Amino acid sequence: MFHDDDTGGDETGRLAALHRYDLFGSPPEPDFDKMTALGAELFEAPICAIVLVAEDHLWLKSHHGTDLTILAKAKSFCSEAIGDSAPLLVADATTDPRFAHSELVQLAGIRAYAGAPLTTADGHRIGTFCVLDTITRQFTPQHAAMLTRMAGIVVDLFERRYGDRVSEILAPFAQGAHMALITTDGAGRVSFWNVGAEEMFGYSRAEMTGQDMARIVPPRFRGSHPDGFARVAAGAESNLAGRPLELMALRSDGSEFPIELFLTIWRGPLGVGFGAQIQDISERRSREEQLEYRANHDPLTGLLNRTAFKACVSAHLRKNASAAVIVFDLDGFKTVNDDLGHATGDALLQALALRTLAFTRDGEVVARLGGDEFALLLADGSELGAIRERAKTLLELINRPFAVNGYQLKLAGSVGIAIAPLQARDTEALLIRADLALFKAKNDGGSRYRIFDTGMEKQLAATRVFQDELRHAFAKQQFELHFQPQVSLADGRLVGAEALLRWRHPTLGLLFPKAFLSILETHALAFQTGGWVLDEACRTLAQWRLAGLSGIRMGVNLFAAQLHAGMLVETVETTLARHGLAPADLELEITETIALRQDRRELDPLRTLHTRGVGIAFDDFGTGFASLSALKTFPLSRLKIDRSFVQDVVSDAHSQAIIKGVATIGRNLGINVIAEGIETRAQAEALREAGCDAGQGFLYGRGVPADAFLARYLDNPRSYAPALDEAEA
Repeated sequence: MFHDDDTGGDETGRLAALHRYDLFGSPPEPDFDKMTALGAELFEAPICAIVLVAEDHLWLKSHHGTDLTILAKAKSFCSEAIGDSAPLLVADATTDPRFAHSELVQLAGIRAYAGAPLTTADGHRIGTFCVLDTITRQFTPQHAAMLTRMAGIVVDLFERRYGDRVSEILAPFAQGAHMALITTDGAGRVSFWNVGAEEMFGYSRAEMTGQDMARIVPPRFRGSHPDGFARVAAGAESNLAGRPLELMALRSDGSEFPIELFLTIWRGPLGVGFGAQIQDISERRSREEQLEYRANHDPLTGLLNRTAFKACVSAHLRKNASAAVIVFDLDGFKTVNDDLGHATGDALLQALALRTLAFTRDGEVVARLGGDEFALLLADGSELGAIRERAKTLLELINRPFAVNGYQLKLAGSVGIAIAPLQARDTEALLIRADLALFKAKNDGGSRYRIFDTGMEKQLAATRVFQDELRHAFAKQQFELHFQPQVSLADGRLVGAEALLRWRHPTLGLLFPKAFLSILETHALAFQTGGWVLDEACRTLAQWRLAGLSGIRMGVNLFAAQLHAGMLVETVETTLARHGLAPADLELEITETIALRQDRRELDPLRTLHTRGVGIAFDDFGTGFASLSALKTFPLSRLKIDRSFVQDVVSDAHSQAIIKGVATIGRNLGINVIAEGIETRAQAEALREAGCDAGQGFLYGRGVPADAFLARYLDNPRSYAPALDEAEA
């Protein structure tokens, strides 16, 4: 909600700053429409708008992708966005109580919003530059920075527009230094030349009075100059008057620079006269060029980014049917970041970018797609043998040691290749197939290349079908939760339950996560599904409490998408409050692999929640690459030992030693240790003796629906079932 104290002044001052620009009800203007079109393109969003927040409504000065011009202020994104100097990023408005019932969400189907405030020089926030989407989006800090820069450019345009209007009124009297004001007679000879013109062009008034205006026009444009003056002087209408024109001009030292010219024409007793208001737009052009560069280039390596690379591929395919796309990455790059730090990892990527640029030939394009993934466009895809040789040479290039930050780093690479038109005829399909080939190369052990084949095509088709079914599963409420008990190994007492996701497929029956989780984790529905699991698990625990089952916590597995969204703290606290639960009632489980792949800033919400009392558990511990330093720095309250160590804990001395070591470390760090996959009493006893605090597995019960769990444990919280043969995901 808008607060006076948050906008650098009171509401009266803000509205005064807003109305100073006199924008309400004004017709479309090219400068602003270019900005919203550019914003939609840069953010790949269907809607972009410049929104002004009035006293009781919102007005869209410029809008791309929508016909709306006026919106209600209540519960709006933009009225909320101007309450803070930082951009407002909303990944899914339907789950955000501030906006879930707004007209844009309910009537227009808006799901995602990102907007930066339009802040005037005196600190008033008068509106926003924003993008909106009808699907959920994960906005990044880079998106926020870009929005802020574009909002600044919009305010500059407001100021320039305001200045232009003032100059128009004061033009007959102006001698201002920043604006060149020039008049000529019908033949184009200068009759007035102000101080601004002197400073802009380097000619004094005496030098220019009576001289041909063509003197400040670059030679290549002078041919049509006299004809234009003569035609208008003869009575013809000018199609240049009355609108701003961007042209090149010439200084006295011979240098060219861009100007914006506003031309007026009058007819008086002395014949036709011309007046020109001229502004040097070199700085503005520079900003626009920088903005365009940043929009198309990776800031770390200077290579083209994914968007620009796709545009290059599309342009090439429109002219040439034949091409090949190679995508490649580093095997083991994650280890460099973890062991040597992100500064060394960034330097390694820069070194790889330089090495790849030296590798490219004329007509080839190289880009960084994100992370350690790069892409190369080969202009000719007709010679399969030549493509194979290029891939082999690229692998050899990557395999050569890198000297980075005092380290000699030797890594391998994996390469995936897709060829047009053999395997795809459009850019998106070509990149998808190259990515699948890269995935195949890495699955085959890395340090090799793979070319997309029909087997991968079948995998792609099957994945797409499954993705569509997942979308229907969420919409038709086919997901459900089962709950598996967690018990104290000391006395068999029930201490918790883990919420397990199940999919009741209409034809395949009840599916366990191993059948669909790998696809769901990368699906656009991952964030929504994760939110539903959290809410449903907390609702179930609250119902159990009302029925009399108390003293247990609820474990909920997080998706990586929930970390990326940047709303985890707010979502968890809102969900707990909605169901009347305390932070200690909830334990969030995350696999060590997912945790260690995240940017450290993305893990800050887990640290915040841990500080506020929410439990944080590493699931499947021992199967990833977590180091002891990670246990020290990560906000953990529990380690979950993977079932692979539990299966032979009775007979294998190595498993016994590993489990005992983990339990000892956990105890010394104040971290609880729980073992998964317990099926026999002998395993439970061995784990208890090794120092584990708790356990779960078929010995105590498999995952069951909420009602069955309650019926079983309400009156006998120490009951457990015999081992079962069925293996659970």
